[in-house]
Amino acid sequence: MKMKNILFLQGPLGPFFKKFAHYVSAQGHQTYKINFNGGDRHYSGADHVFEYVDESEKWHAYLSDFIKEHSIATVIVYGDCRFYHKIAKQVATECGIDFWALEEGYLRMGFVTLEKDGCNANSSLFNHPEKFQAIQPQAIKSSLMVGPTFAQRAWFATIYYLYIHFTKKVYRHYSHHRPWTMPQETIFWLKSFKQKWFSKLGDSKRYKRFIKQYDKQFFLLPLQVEVDFQLREHSRFEFVTEAISEIMHSFAVNAGPEQALLIKHHPQNRGFAHYGEFIKQLTNELDLGDRVLYGHDFNLPDIYKHAKGVVTVNSTVGLSALIHSLPTIALGKAIYNIEGLTYGKNLDEFWQDSFKVDSLLFAKFRTYLCQQSQISGDFYKRSEKLAENLYLKINSACRSKK
Repeated sequence: MKMKNILFLQGPLGPFFKKFAHYVSAQGHQTYKINFNGGDRHYSGADHVFEYVDESEKWHAYLSDFIKEHSIATVIVYGDCRFYHKIAKQVATECGIDFWALEEGYLRMGFVTLEKDGCNANSSLFNHPEKFQAIQPQAIKSSLMVGPTFAQRAWFATIYYLYIHFTKKVYRHYSHHRPWTMPQETIFWLKSFKQKWFSKLGDSKRYKRFIKQYDKQFFLLPLQVEVDFQLREHSRFEFVTEAISEIMHSFAVNAGPEQALLIKHHPQNRGFAHYGEFIKQLTNELDLGDRVLYGHDFNLPDIYKHAKGVVTVNSTVGLSALIHSLPTIALGKAIYNIEGLTYGKNLDEFWQDSFKVDSLLFAKFRTYLCQQSQISGDFYKRSEKLAENLYLKINSACRSKK
């Protein structure tokens, strides 16, 4: 039987795609890798490795020719909204070949997401509740206990951006999906560490006072990363501040005087942005007094015990909230934004509505989501088993297509 040729583009930070390509090669396939920058090159590994150093507008034609010349049957990427990967999806469709996208797990720790043709609002699972109505709910757990991965991610990121920085003349046409240079990223991460420890000292006391006063009467607003594709590609908001402003204005006019709003900064955006002054100014303008608390170091599992509901653009925190049966409204496109699971009316009505999550429907959805898109494993720790699990899933799908 003719071996299938598989092309890897950009992967998660670190050596996972290298391990994945080696595993796939060991199963009798020919693997190909295209690098776009020095970081990609440092972590690359495949039977055949190529460098793309041309202008971004030539990428479509280059990839079309590459796929035909090397008889590529499958393209695998991490993150389907990056410029090079969006074009790759178009080309794969035009060439009639498979396109697989990886992401962090929808259900986070212990899972990664693998979907054919795209993730999140690009997923074939998006907005199709009829597909899981007959599912029997199951308690599906990851076979991997991951633990903290921040230190590993930080190390991989440091190496990656150093190689980008020192090879930028070679890849001078490269268009990165994040807008900052390596020195800027370094400064932001140093600020992040400072903010983390500063928050640990102050947020706990402020949170305890807030909970004591507003237990079961406050709503959680989990902020997202400013450059997150979920925000940029799958919502009408261009900036986090736009979402904050709209939500706070609605809250001020429509929430009860006994209700409050807890705004939690995203941990991966710490150091890159700070919304304290913006929120303070809005709080004063809207005469909300002590009914708004903004901070970094609040514990989500504890918040879920005390919150009345969650309002989000399309954060995966929304999924966690639904696990805890918290009324949730999503203002953007989210894979979990389904009638019966999330609030279907407008935001102004949400604050004082008695909406309840359909727990049985969510159990069916979560089971279906796990079965269709969640793979046990982690990109950064003990990832050899993940490579095997992903290969089995992709290979099984290819066989069933035949």
